[in-house]
Amino acid sequence: MTYSGGPRASIPLPPIQAGRLDFGLDDLHDLRARVAATATAAGLSPARVGDLVVASSELAANSILYGGGRGLATIWGEDGEVFVEVADAGTITDATVGQHRPDPGAASGRGLYIANQLCDQVTIDSTPTGTRIRLRMETGTD
Repeated sequence: MTYSGGPRASIPLPPIQAGRLDFGLDDLHDLRARVAATATAAGLSPARVGDLVVASSELAANSILYGGGRGLATIWGEDGEVFVEVADAGTITDATVGQHRPDPGAASGRGLYIANQLCDQVTIDSTPTGTRIRLRMETGTD
């Protein structure tokens, strides 16, 4: 995982043609369906599609719980990779978030850990004005 408290330019912008979904609690099903459709079309194996859907759903739930109740998901595939970016108004201050296995008795703290376990790469760009988290999965690997 890469953590950047600095400029948003540390994470390249998604292409203009990427699918976007402004989501809230009632839109999680749509988000999961869009991630699955894009990942499948890009050539991810069914198991990896499921992993990306779970990781994306965890990030979206975090946006709803901790990022102002809403978020923006951007989903695209290019050059043998699939990306899901989730942006919201929350701020992450812990540079090690998601890197350590949470205590089994903890009430929260699993979403980014799960994403790190399931995806090829997780990057975080967080400033006081908002956070963008990007998931990357390579096609052709299992």
